[in-house]
Amino acid sequence: MGVLRAEELTYTALRALDATRTICFLPVSALEVHGPHLPLGMDYFMARWMAEETGRRFLADHPDWAVIQYPPLPLGTDELPLAGSMSVPQRTVYRAVVSHGRSLARAGFQYVVVTNGHGGPRHAAALEAACRTVSRKCGIQMFTPSIAVLHAIVSGRRFEELEGILGRSLTPEEREALVGGEHAGGWETAFMLAQNERLVEAGWKGLGPNGPPSFRAIEEITRRSGTWLERLGLVGEEYHEIGRALAGGIGWLLNTHYGYGGPAVSYQGNPSVASPELGHAFRELMVRDCLLQVEDVVFGGKPAMRVRSIASRAPMIQPWFWPRVAAVLLLVWALLHFA
Repeated sequence: MGVLRAEELTYTALRALDATRTICFLPVSALEVHGPHLPLGMDYFMARWMAEETGRRFLADHPDWAVIQYPPLPLGTDELPLAGSMSVPQRTVYRAVVSHGRSLARAGFQYVVVTNGHGGPRHAAALEAACRTVSRKCGIQMFTPSIAVLHAIVSGRRFEELEGILGRSLTPEEREALVGGEHAGGWETAFMLAQNERLVEAGWKGLGPNGPPSFRAIEEITRRSGTWLERLGLVGEEYHEIGRALAGGIGWLLNTHYGYGGPAVSYQGNPSVASPELGHAFRELMVRDCLLQVEDVVFGGKPAMRVRSIASRAPMIQPWFWPRVAAVLLLVWALLHFA
């Protein structure tokens, strides 16, 4: 029957589906400034493409299943705070995805894949937390593999596979530029060159390495606390990686609003190393890894609750962490005050 578009289905057609052999894809990413050269819809395009291509390949391998593509939700938090970015509070993202998941569960669907192209820590944490909530409360398998897949690639752990797809070795310049945090850098510029080269502004080859200033207070707190926690065996390198991401995010926020560290920065990384060739290889690796995660859940018995990325490992960026901390502090105050 091919891939189905949710907005085109009638109620009769929907009821005729075997919901237990149907998989739904829901992209969730907002519009955000991506350097001077990439479109606002960079993350939106990536989330939608990941859903469509993964769904297409899933159906090709399992033609007895139905695949439904839902319209993308243009929602995101932790967007770069420059004019043009569309950002909402983290709990808005969380509540919206939970509500959509519950609706799909009420329709009888058992498998829901949320795709995402935005690496904002609190955005990714909100999506993963929402998927866990729906999976736990509604008894379905709802998960988002995107950040786990993307993080493995942009951290350099998938270079060997990437070179296999490219049919050549990465150059030293590419290896150096394609590791670490990025926003509108080599990876995303390459993706868009492969997706639609017309949407990339001329002059991108002249954009060299750049990035926001890191907020040193957070860096120092992370370094000191990490050293202490490592001695107790409670954390590893991921703790420092999350700390660096938070320091960079806060530094970027202060940079765009108050000029911290100099003029406003609109990208992080090195766009000049991008190429359509690299973009096609990146996309191929991304969809292969995403499909593996999907099939592990659908056919391999992996619980959706176990599909997590680095974004789910830091308590302070979870949707309900600070409200709960505030509630506990208020309770302690009340007990001490009225005792």
